[in-house]
Amino acid sequence: MTNATSRTFSLFSFGSNAQCQLSHSSAEDVDVPTRVEVRLPLPSRQDGVAISSNGNHTLLLILGQVYATGDNTYGQCFVPASTPRISTFHKIDTSFISAGLRPTFVAGGWDFSVVIASSSTHDEIYVVGHGPRGELGIGADTTTATTPQLMPDFPPRGCRVVQVCAGMGHTLVLFDDGNVYGWGHSRKGQLGPTNASRPACWTPTRLVFPDGFDPQKVVCGREFSAGIDRTGRIIVLHTAKDRHGLLDVPSRETITGWTDFQCGWTSLHVLLSSGRMVSWGNNSHCQHAPRTAPPISQISCGSEHTLALGYDGKIYAWGWGEHGNCGPRSVPDEVNVRHATPVFAVSDPKPNEIVYLGAGCATSWIGILHRE
Repeated sequence: MTNATSRTFSLFSFGSNAQCQLSHSSAEDVDVPTRVEVRLPLPSRQDGVAISSNGNHTLLLILGQVYATGDNTYGQCFVPASTPRISTFHKIDTSFISAGLRPTFVAGGWDFSVVIASSSTHDEIYVVGHGPRGELGIGADTTTATTPQLMPDFPPRGCRVVQVCAGMGHTLVLFDDGNVYGWGHSRKGQLGPTNASRPACWTPTRLVFPDGFDPQKVVCGREFSAGIDRTGRIIVLHTAKDRHGLLDVPSRETITGWTDFQCGWTSLHVLLSSGRMVSWGNNSHCQHAPRTAPPISQISCGSEHTLALGYDGKIYAWGWGEHGNCGPRSVPDEVNVRHATPVFAVSDPKPNEIVYLGAGCATSWIGILHRE
């Protein structure tokens, strides 16, 4: 007899899988949500799961345990680089982390990975992989680290990490005092105008925002960064030619009552408490929220596509879907999904719950909590 309170967790993935970054060992693209056949811990809540899928590898953080899969050419999956590809999620050996700390944040860049480990008193930041332009943040003498390295003398004393994110070539960390530090590519102003004259920042540098701006969340695009404060004020850090319209930020009145702020490689998106999305920047691959989108409660934005959970319990996708990351294509040669297309629905009558949405570099992820 089944216990009425028993629960299980399932993770589904679809999209680009050439390096097994979906944790499907077939190494072929997948255009329908397909269950990851790896036994995972049971999250107790939505924020117990985090996925960062960039380049051709994926990091999964679930209840303080880190899993990795995909391209491991530079050890970015926390396995010796003599194994160039990991075919399914494996639980990484965290013996490199100081005693008394456990992983709390992960971020994956193009060929590098970041893990933040925490105790009740402090945080430590570890990096691994390839960073020819400062992506590792541990100095110009180290462009490749095939084993995890502790970032020296960072974070600043007394500061606690609130958020970390990584783009293709740069990383941002938001601290509880409102300060943001970053490292990696900086030539396009993604680490602030004061660093734009440098092609790279090889160690963490504080980003300078206008006076009075207190970011609540930060995001990393391909060659820009951005932050949003409680009032909906948005600052975009990008000093290069603005050919995608990233600096065409909507007024605060337009995004009053924001609940989430995300970006793609060349676009920005705000989710409002009303269930509406506001998008700007590049729309060449239909990245902007379509008019056909229903009221939305949750989003995850990948490189050039978005997954969204509607109030109706269905998951929708739009944007660049060449690898099946927006579901099956109705027209074989059409790579852009122009409308909010349903790709997944919670099955009835079981009271299942979608607890996680993730979107990466042409990859899509759905976490389902099954209540028996």
